[in-house]
Amino acid sequence: MAVELYDEHEQSERVRKWIKEYGFSLVLGLVLAFSGIFGFRYWQDHQAGQRQLAAEYFDVIQSELDARSLQFAQEQFEQMRDSVPRSAYVGLAGLNMAAAYVEDGQLAPAARIYREILEQRRFENLWPIATLRLARVLVAQGDLEDARGLISGTPPVGFKAEWAELRGDIYMARGDLDQARLAYREALENLTGRAAGRGVLEIKIDATGPGLSEETS
Repeated sequence: MAVELYDEHEQSERVRKWIKEYGFSLVLGLVLAFSGIFGFRYWQDHQAGQRQLAAEYFDVIQSELDARSLQFAQEQFEQMRDSVPRSAYVGLAGLNMAAAYVEDGQLAPAARIYREILEQRRFENLWPIATLRLARVLVAQGDLEDARGLISGTPPVGFKAEWAELRGDIYMARGDLDQARLAYREALENLTGRAAGRGVLEIKIDATGPGLSEETS
């Protein structure tokens, strides 16, 4: 019995000593663990709230654009960029805003929005479309050199036909009909599944006139 009591006393002392030495660290670890759990949940809730807010902004902007209320749509777009700047919806809304400006004949604000998209790494998946549209706007503004610079190099995957067609448009605007014809034909060769686009390219090719080989034949 004495031995058992001694063992219990010794074990009790060991426990007290262990708590004294490691108790604070244990409590701190538990606090940090629970803080991490609740912090992660808060972050998840915050992210979900941001996505919902961005989606709501996007819907409002699109509704205003459909109603041709461009000014109010721009105000909502600016609020969206301030409230949820990192959302992918900002890039998508930007593309729609810029397209609406082009349709309204306002090329400068359209170009500005396209450039803003191209400056943001988080919108990288939108860069091919933004690049193509910005280059078209620059062509319409007469800035052919900047437009050509945008589409120099290897085109993005899936955009070979669009890149070639735009090169043709630039050559056409310069009056270089032979190069325009070659570019349009390259676009036609790389076009897939776009009957309407094929018809437009054939019209553009015809507009360049006969080629050198056709003239001498």
